[in-house]
Amino acid sequence: MGTARQWTALALALACGAWGLACGFPAHAGEIKLSPAEAQHVAARQLLIRATLDSSQRRGTVRAAVRIDAPPDVVFQMLTTCADAMQYVPHMRLCRVRDQAPDNSWQLVEHEIDFGWYAPRIKYVFRADLTANRVIAFRQVSGDFKANEGRWELEPSADGSHTVLLYRAYLDPPGYIPNWVLRSRFRREMPQMLTDLRKRCETEQTLRAKADHAP
Repeated sequence: MGTARQWTALALALACGAWGLACGFPAHAGEIKLSPAEAQHVAARQLLIRATLDSSQRRGTVRAAVRIDAPPDVVFQMLTTCADAMQYVPHMRLCRVRDQAPDNSWQLVEHEIDFGWYAPRIKYVFRADLTANRVIAFRQVSGDFKANEGRWELEPSADGSHTVLLYRAYLDPPGYIPNWVLRSRFRREMPQMLTDLRKRCETEQTLRAKADHAP
């Protein structure tokens, strides 16, 4: 993937509900666990979204999970491609890779989110540590959030035909973002974004399968 194209769905944290991250999760798979009931829920292709907020209802942790009927490499590419982010992440106005490791094990990525007339634009740069097709761990290094850090994990099925995408994040958002905006983004946009992400991944996998079987 070319640098100019990379990075998309890490903006899910704020554009999908304006919850971000700040827990310092290391970049190895298997940290985000589902209970048996949650796993059954996800296996049935239902979205799982859980939020734990403090008394201010501004800071807190979000967990999410979704089953995607596509292999991890398709999902990973969709999560790390700016061109895709601009299609399914609401309010994103800029996605740009500013620097990266020669082996693509980490990247510095710039995002800009515009909520419209009721709040100034949010601008930030995060570092993402990448384990290809398995883990994306990220943390803000500069920008408007007081705290912004988290991770995605991709768990493949035994036959590799589908992926359970797991997300955990913590955010302390800018003080100028109204609470009603945060609540609205979480309740309405996060489910829609996860649904749209799944649809795009599964469409891409269908196209790949057709190309593989073309004469």
